[in-house]
Amino acid sequence: MVTRRRFVSSAAGATGALLGSGALQAQAQQSRHPSVSKVVSEFIYFDDPVEEFRAHMRMERDLVEQQGTTLTWYHWMVFIIPGGRRPEPLMRYEGIEFSYFRHLGNNNYRIHAHNLSFPRDLKTNAFTDTVSNPITGQRVEVPVSLLLHDPGTIGSPAGFRNLNGDGSVQDVYRQFRIESDLIKLDSVRSAPPDWPATHIENSCQWVEADLFANETITSLPVHFCGHYAYEYPKWLKMPPGNGHLAGFWDGKKVNSVAELPREMLDRLEREYPELLEPRWGEFERPIPFEL
Repeated sequence: MVTRRRFVSSAAGATGALLGSGALQAQAQQSRHPSVSKVVSEFIYFDDPVEEFRAHMRMERDLVEQQGTTLTWYHWMVFIIPGGRRPEPLMRYEGIEFSYFRHLGNNNYRIHAHNLSFPRDLKTNAFTDTVSNPITGQRVEVPVSLLLHDPGTIGSPAGFRNLNGDGSVQDVYRQFRIESDLIKLDSVRSAPPDWPATHIENSCQWVEADLFANETITSLPVHFCGHYAYEYPKWLKMPPGNGHLAGFWDGKKVNSVAELPREMLDRLEREYPELLEPRWGEFERPIPFEL
């Protein structure tokens, strides 16, 4: 078992030293098969849930003392998954998530965010406002995807509590692991209480192990990928029946809006300049339960 304590104390050394006997066994196997390079793969288990949560904040956002922001940029592919039929690719999005958060004390962080994604045509990759529904054959108008009404959460070592809920803690799946010279985090997040029950989101983030071990870095420069499932939007004009949409995304943290790709930033500055700033007004709404 690789604990948080063992990882930090030995991160400056070789990965084999970190993994102890497991690495020695891998080396023995390599000596028998010298042409094969073994991937080091181990789960990380934390002795302290506070340290695990703080590591999560460093990966996903920023382990700030007071308040801070995180900006991520991504592409994601959208698929139609109709009942009883093969999933079909629908479109591509390019977008950003702007997250802003405050430390309320005792490792309680109030977290808000907004997302904006521009649709792109699958064949031309150009920005578009229409797509062809591969199930119905109909050309439909597709709006810019704006997620501006997430109620926000309180994150802590106990879990996450939705700010439009009753204060009950939402179970969180998270698992840190080592993959050779990378630290990876798998996590799953379900929907706020009033969102469709079909909504689910899972992701994998990763960063170099030596950066993870450097605890002076409060916001780790991660890359990520993930999956997102949600109900058919009305604009898709799907007939009644079973089915849903699924998105697969990949992206990275960026340090500021100035680092966004030129075409993306130009459009954001032209059409949605207000979303290139954190919306601190979200914090004016009272927390409806005791911390």
